[in-house]
Amino acid sequence: MANKEKRGIYNVSFNDKNSTPINTELEIIEEAIIDYVVHYVKGWHNTKRDKGRGAEHIKLHLAKESEGEIKIEELLNLGNFIREYLKVFKEPFDDGRGGKVYEWENKEGIRFRVATDKIKGEGLIPPLSPSDEIIITFYSDRNLNKRMEFKNPKVKAYYEEKSLKQEKNSDYFKQKLESFSTKIKGIENER
Repeated sequence: MANKEKRGIYNVSFNDKNSTPINTELEIIEEAIIDYVVHYVKGWHNTKRDKGRGAEHIKLHLAKESEGEIKIEELLNLGNFIREYLKVFKEPFDDGRGGKVYEWENKEGIRFRVATDKIKGEGLIPPLSPSDEIIITFYSDRNLNKRMEFKNPKVKAYYEEKSLKQEKNSDYFKQKLESFSTKIKGIENER
């Protein structure tokens, strides 16, 4: 599934494919099966207005040193990132305008955001279910003037807690290292 999905994302971005589904897993809720599918579409970008959606808009973020820069590997693994987000947070964040937002931070501290919206019958493949959405944009906080602020309060709290745990672990290891260094100095002084 992952290789087929990556190939689909690549072909929408760089070849003639118009759309590819990104399955976000089957989930059983109160004995009802919900199949939530996000579509990665060819889309468009208007350079004059700097507006767009889908692959044509997202490809701008693949340029080295661009605002919101993403790497090709990050784009191709978009489905994995969305599934990981859903494992932790269970549902996308509702942006209050009908769209959904997925946000996360990688191991290097780079933050990412995917924004989606409902399929509105614009000549794309018809929705498979009422919950089907298209990816509007995907970007990071690389090369932005300031660090991305998470829109979802649950995501913000999650990464703040994770950061505190890492900080505590770091402080613990610093204390152990200082204690060890003091012991070594004591041994060396006894010689």
